[in-house]
Amino acid sequence: PKKDNAFYIPVQTIKGKVVDFDSKRALSGVNIVLMIEGKSHGTITDARGNYKFNKVSVGRANIWYSYVGYATRVFTNVLIGSGKEIVLDVGMAESAVELAEITIKPSSLNKSEPVNDLATISTRKISAMEMDNFAGAISDISRAAFSFPGVVISNDGQNHLIIRGNSPKGVLWRLEGIEIPNLNHFARIGASGGGVGIISNSMIANSDFFTSAFPAEYGNALSGVFDLNMRKGNTEKHEKTFQIGLLGIEAMVEGPLKKGGNSSYIAQYRYSTLQMAEVFGWDLPEVSRFHDLSFKFHLPTKKMGVFSVFGIAGWSVDDGQDVNFVWKSNMSTIGISNTLSVSPNTFVKSVVAFSSWNYNFDTYWNANVGTPDQTNVHEDFQVKDRIGKASVTINHKLNTNHKLKAGIIFENNSYLTDLRWFKDSLYQRATNTNHPLYNPELYYEHIYADAEGNTSTLQTFLNWKFQVSEKLTFNSGLHFIKFYLNNNYSVEPRFGFKWQINKKNSISGGFGIHSRKESMSLYMGQQTLNSGEKINANRNLELTKSQHYILGFNHSFSENLMLKIEAYYQYLYDIPTSPYPTAYFSTINFDWGFEGSTLLNEGTAYNKGIEVSLEKHFSDGYYFLLNATLYESKFKNFIGEEYFTKYDRSYAISATATKEFKVGKKKQNILGINSRMITTGGIRYLPIDLQASISAGSQRLIYGNGYTEKTDPYFIIDLQIFFKINKKKHSSEWRIDIMNLTNQKNVLYYEFDNVTNSIVPEYQNPLIPVLSYRVYF
Repeated sequence: PKKDNAFYIPVQTIKGKVVDFDSKRALSGVNIVLMIEGKSHGTITDARGNYKFNKVSVGRANIWYSYVGYATRVFTNVLIGSGKEIVLDVGMAESAVELAEITIKPSSLNKSEPVNDLATISTRKISAMEMDNFAGAISDISRAAFSFPGVVISNDGQNHLIIRGNSPKGVLWRLEGIEIPNLNHFARIGASGGGVGIISNSMIANSDFFTSAFPAEYGNALSGVFDLNMRKGNTEKHEKTFQIGLLGIEAMVEGPLKKGGNSSYIAQYRYSTLQMAEVFGWDLPEVSRFHDLSFKFHLPTKKMGVFSVFGIAGWSVDDGQDVNFVWKSNMSTIGISNTLSVSPNTFVKSVVAFSSWNYNFDTYWNANVGTPDQTNVHEDFQVKDRIGKASVTINHKLNTNHKLKAGIIFENNSYLTDLRWFKDSLYQRATNTNHPLYNPELYYEHIYADAEGNTSTLQTFLNWKFQVSEKLTFNSGLHFIKFYLNNNYSVEPRFGFKWQINKKNSISGGFGIHSRKESMSLYMGQQTLNSGEKINANRNLELTKSQHYILGFNHSFSENLMLKIEAYYQYLYDIPTSPYPTAYFSTINFDWGFEGSTLLNEGTAYNKGIEVSLEKHFSDGYYFLLNATLYESKFKNFIGEEYFTKYDRSYAISATATKEFKVGKKKQNILGINSRMITTGGIRYLPIDLQASISAGSQRLIYGNGYTEKTDPYFIIDLQIFFKINKKKHSSEWRIDIMNLTNQKNVLYYEFDNVTNSIVPEYQNPLIPVLSYRVYF
């Protein structure tokens, strides 16, 4: 080839390691076929399970891994560029029937097959390469999930996930096999979402996203699970990535710790561009700033297995010159894991981690406005959680048909809550003779959540996978969780099955009982009455629980086109709700986890719906995913009255599509267009009493009817255009995301305007262009 970059066809290396999924031992002799641009390349793994393809042309590739006696694995839509090597590590599971021959491209393969082979339904594999194809995601894994069936956007300014009608705070985040705090900047107390994700797609390896009936190893989750794995760094070559854009800059480095060894490092740092604008002298009345760091060291040993040291931290602050508050939300986790193969059929994974989450809200206000002796008042609200956690998981393969997975997880939580929070529930108890908990001896003025201490949580689980035949698989298990603060516990059976009727059709189902703790601030807020008495009114609350029932059907029209239908019913109970019969109040209707009111576990709710999804995997230069969901979400208050939950939108429809064009003199560059359309039913809200608001001079809501009002239907189109340029020793990428392409005025909520004495809408985000440039070298 000519040396001039203008005529040189860039090439790249693809490599990795193949291991047995259940024992983590290396598999030698695995047949690997790489298909790119209509051409096939083949190789096999060596004695250590390693493989490598050299000088692969840039472009999109599919890779098949086949081995006698094992189920075939496939990776699709692998984008190969000249600036960065592709590292794909694969775990293969034994098949119940030993295959006499290898099928390279079976039409029955599910190309969205989850990483966790214990999952049978309502699970999807996610990858950084896939998420880059979702317009509007802006490298945020939560925003990418808005493209999946059953997931509804909360509002444009936040990435909170409404999954099958559930509150967003029911989502569990796991990283490297252990639970971590909310993985988002600008997080609120007890929430699972925020403004933007702390971890970038570039750091994420193949991971799983669950929306119902999770396997037995997942606890403390009601609505969904993100089970994320971090990439390991390149073990042979030092590589760098740099990106700058309107939302932030980031830098990533990776490579071997020792030349010729198998250890590696990878690290990434991101810094918000809005903060940089302030540094360069831009006058911004309000500045949202964030920066984050993530890293992983991969340290294999000869006798003690593979060690990994990982960490992630995010710092965010919202303040400015013309506002009277400073809001800070910081999260960090550092941990070490070890994976040890103790026999050809058994491996043990141990993880120890320490997490910290801080929330701080400072307000500044003038107590004597308009008087000569103005007094500036400063109030500081804060919550601190320090969590130490350890887990041990044992995976044992009895034989080809039977596999066991068991584990124990222990957590110790040290907390500090300092919140001055005014609520009227104790006032109602002290003054309203019709209140169910009326007590004339209570003397009330204000309450304060002000407490500190520590408590523990224990979780154990056992999962049994029974592969009856090549076509029929059962997964059953039991999860146990105990919350030592009040000794409440939950015993949770789980069950799932998959029946591969033929090459094109399969039926799957699942059942499970699931529970979740509320935030420590809700349990431990110490309420001080005017009489001086101090109470912890919510200390003994039960865990909120839910029963999930799902049935699904999959049909493969072809190798790349799949139809999926799932019907579900969820019954939620032991939901904290107000003992005063207000129609709207149940914690099921809140995105966050703190509430100063006295609560009882008397609430119930249900979600039911059906989801239809048609997905065409990337091939022939294009990809699409079409989803339609019809659902209903209702709850009952303290006295048994039934109402719609805040998150009932009735329907959700989304369409995501990608088209790529090969350009350049040797077709070595890629021009891509991604688009996403989302429409849902309107956002529910509490009605405003206009006359009462006019009389009071401030907004007054009507609580008795619940969330009866709805905004107009939500509609948005996002567009992304990217151009990837491959040179001999580096590659670069220009990308522009246009969020809300049509500048649709979607209403977020309505509020009373005391100047015009009218009810006015507050709109969501207008058209926002986000430009970025990234270079790999």
